[in-house]
Amino acid sequence: MKKHLLLPALLALSLHAADQPVIDPALKAAIDQVNASGGSLMPIAADAKSYRFTALNVAKEFSDASLDVLKPLADKISSLDLARTKLSDAGLAKVARMKNLKELHLENTAISDAGLDHLKGLSGLEYLNLYNTKVTDAGLSKLAGLNQLKSLYLWQSGVTQAGVAALKAKLPQAHINHGWTAEDDAKPVAVVAKAAPAPAAAQPAAAAQPAPAAPAAAAGGKLDAAIAAKAVVYQDVVAPILQAKCVACHGEEKKKGKLQLHNFAAILKGGSEGNNTVVPKNSKDSLLLVRAFLPEDDDEHMPPSDEPQLTKQEIALLKWWIDAGASDKDTVAAAKPTAEVEGILAALLSKGLPKAAAPVAKVEKAKPKPLSEAEKKLIAQVTAQITALNASLMPLAQDTEQLRLSVINAADKFGDKELALLQPIAAHILWVDLARSQITDAGAATLAKLGNLERLHLENTKISDATLEKLASLTKLEYLNLYGTKATDAGLAKLASAKGLKKVFAWQTAVTKAGASALEGKLPGLKVNVGLSESEIAALTTPPPPPPAAPAAAKKPDANAPPAAAKPAAPPTGGSEVIKKAMKESFKPDNALSKKVSGGTATEAELAQMLKICQDIGAAKPPKGDAAAWTSKCQALINAVKKIQAKDATGVEAFKKAVNCKACHTDHKGA
Repeated sequence: MKKHLLLPALLALSLHAADQPVIDPALKAAIDQVNASGGSLMPIAADAKSYRFTALNVAKEFSDASLDVLKPLADKISSLDLARTKLSDAGLAKVARMKNLKELHLENTAISDAGLDHLKGLSGLEYLNLYNTKVTDAGLSKLAGLNQLKSLYLWQSGVTQAGVAALKAKLPQAHINHGWTAEDDAKPVAVVAKAAPAPAAAQPAAAAQPAPAAPAAAAGGKLDAAIAAKAVVYQDVVAPILQAKCVACHGEEKKKGKLQLHNFAAILKGGSEGNNTVVPKNSKDSLLLVRAFLPEDDDEHMPPSDEPQLTKQEIALLKWWIDAGASDKDTVAAAKPTAEVEGILAALLSKGLPKAAAPVAKVEKAKPKPLSEAEKKLIAQVTAQITALNASLMPLAQDTEQLRLSVINAADKFGDKELALLQPIAAHILWVDLARSQITDAGAATLAKLGNLERLHLENTKISDATLEKLASLTKLEYLNLYGTKATDAGLAKLASAKGLKKVFAWQTAVTKAGASALEGKLPGLKVNVGLSESEIAALTTPPPPPPAAPAAAKKPDANAPPAAAKPAAPPTGGSEVIKKAMKESFKPDNALSKKVSGGTATEAELAQMLKICQDIGAAKPPKGDAAAWTSKCQALINAVKKIQAKDATGVEAFKKAVNCKACHTDHKGA
């Protein structure tokens, strides 16, 4: 097994540096023993009071017995990563000793409901990952006492939506991610209509984001039988999808995670996680689709969020191929496409079989030279300094020595001074994530020295146009996120010298569409995303008008009937009854919809429902008080919900502020 070259130096520094506290000899011996076993144990902060352990490098050999080496350190471990290990339910009894544990990774292990009994005593646990385990609703209920739990991941487990709802009721503060469900899987993929289209009619905007449009179909959406008999599913359907969306990072030359997808044999071989990239006749457990279904902001989502994504049609085709047996020989006809897949194939193959593309000269990035011993030592020193800050500096991938920095766990204290620590190893850093950190324009001088930087996250920082001027010298920079910064059109224009830029995100900045278009005109292939304007958000979120009432059938008057008494006018739509109903159902209960919105857990459909409620009460007349003041309060609620729908990070706080029950009751509540 390949050893990490940086580990010995890093540990030596973390244990013996002059500014570190003296470590008890017994503790040092235990740490040495842990690291000699091939795992990785390091202090989370400079005071060496708590430690993070990961079995990543020895996962295939790490079993219940392997946990014994951690026994002397049990009360000092706050983060434990046992993902992909051979851990069993019995092994979790040893994990239960770690009373100060805050973060626990158990994904891709054999853990079941029985094992969760051992976690009941971990009262400080904040993060738990049970992705692809055997846990069910019965086991999930055992976690109800973990009152500090903030994040729980349950993808590809036996847990149902009902089980999640039950636990959520007991742990309302927890974010519970159940992932892609069987119900989602059953939803129809957009296919080519087989009937003539009806005349266009106005349709209400969907709450969720629209699916990518399907390609134009062949006449009638019917798959040509002759083409179906000749087309080979892998060669003519699957391989082109993988070539377009996956091979750039998982090809013959570049193989992130030791995974190659450029030919059939490599696909079945898999990568560092084994031969489960494609599991014939089992798309549910095939990592190729499991990763595609993960949320885009998940580190394991594939393709990466800043790369072209698989469309719903492409995912449907890959799923069909895998479930049909993942053959490299079967024709489309032999694989028996479903009705929805047939529609997609009809569009895809409407012009006949794909022609073999002419060989294209590959533009390969120059491979970096292997690190010298002096460079390795220097990187180890800087890594120790960064790790002591609770940030992360590590190799970009398993087969490279180039580095990536993330300050996600240290954002509140990582600023310009800390960033400057990277200067001695600037040439070796390719990815930097400084989102929500304390960096300012003063740190731009350090960023400008990262000459090989390819990806840079600066979202929700205090940087301005002055930083963008410095970044213009980074000719290899491909991805830049400026969401929520002080960037303007003037600063964006300064990036024209950064010839490698492909994607810039500028939501919630002063950058305009005109400024974005101007830069795109100077850098072919660049896409600058400035988000949605207020008017565009309003257009997407305003509910459609109610359909007109059907006219009553004409009734012949009875000449002998007495004159009809005039009916009193119906009460106006809205009013105090509308407000009372909304308060009673959507604002007051413990599980009220407003509380889901305030907690950031509301679904797109629930947000649309909340928006409609706020609009209804805003149009109603309050029982007392100034009508203009009532409208203003309701408009604040409406604006906040729209911000949340637009993925504005300030939306939830704005909603919490707008939901001011005391102010409303004082000014407007009737007797």
